[in-house]
Amino acid sequence: MKAKKQYKPTETGSDIIRLQVDRKTIILVRNKKALSMWMERYPNARVIAA
Repeated sequence: MKAKKQYKPTETGSDIIRLQVDRKTIILVRNKKALSMWMERYPNARVIAA
């Protein structure tokens, strides 16, 4: 069985934004420009944590 990927938790106080583009995929973006680019590609995406 394939092992699940383990992600390191983000540092507190950092300006990383978590964006959920579909029910499985979460993307970490570091700035507003990258956030707007992903929001254009995936209009149904939602910000989970900022």
